[in-house]
Amino acid sequence: MLKYLWLFCGITISCSSNLNPCDSNVTPPSCLIHSIYSKTVSDSFQLFIAVPDNYTTDSTKKFPVVYLLDANFYFDPLAAVLKKYAEVDLIPQVILVGIGYKDFKAMDSLRNRDYTYPAALPVYEMNISGGANAFLKFLTTECIPYIDHNFHTDPSKRILAGHSLGGYFSCYSLLQYLQNHNDNFYGYLAASPSLHYNNYYLLNQLKNIAELKSSQRQVKAYLAFGGLEDGEDVDEANLIPMKELCKKLSSEFNRHISNSIAFKCDTFSNLGHMDTPLPGFIKGLQWILNDQKN
Repeated sequence: MLKYLWLFCGITISCSSNLNPCDSNVTPPSCLIHSIYSKTVSDSFQLFIAVPDNYTTDSTKKFPVVYLLDANFYFDPLAAVLKKYAEVDLIPQVILVGIGYKDFKAMDSLRNRDYTYPAALPVYEMNISGGANAFLKFLTTECIPYIDHNFHTDPSKRILAGHSLGGYFSCYSLLQYLQNHNDNFYGYLAASPSLHYNNYYLLNQLKNIAELKSSQRQVKAYLAFGGLEDGEDVDEANLIPMKELCKKLSSEFNRHISNSIAFKCDTFSNLGHMDTPLPGFIKGLQWILNDQKN
């Protein structure tokens, strides 16, 4: 069975439902919450938005934007770590946009709907699945334009980050870029992505891409796995060991045009599936936001 998320105790960030981030006379709180209705998904989402401490000191400064999936679960701890890392120059300042649901219970079921494609095989016992196309359209045509309109963003530095099924969706979005060259994200970050979903559907699709057209700019993709993940999913048959999976992915990306994508895959030897999100997100963001290729 797929590895699912389980709730843990995280660091909390004080949030406000007021949304006046671009008003130069208003100092935004450390976190903003806003509800947005998606016509493409026919559902509402909660946006959790954290801005840098110096957001209002220079109205001309543009910030990279990290779009974080499973925000009900991961927003608070990641926002806290990014804040502290930025204070000591261990990571650039970013706007963090968490995309979540009305509560954790809703997230636990609706993520199956939004983060997967194609529809799940019966073995996964998902009531709803396969809606990644609609969710990606929500991100690119509704959520991103809303954020760009209301915040001081750098459209050339958008990053999509997710874990587990969220990581699968990040990889799915990367595949859409490789196939269609839609210029939505600069960076794709996936911690322990559930690539075994539907018998490694995304890996098989990647193998079927014969040649990539040269793009106007290079994108960066970072994947992280835990070395202890092998054997955690005893109900799953024919799983590819994590180190071998990293090698397969690297081989597929290396055979494509190098100026189209830079790829990096890390394995954290002593971490399991649920241990990889925060270190994977931090290491991935540091690498993606580094101006150098590697």
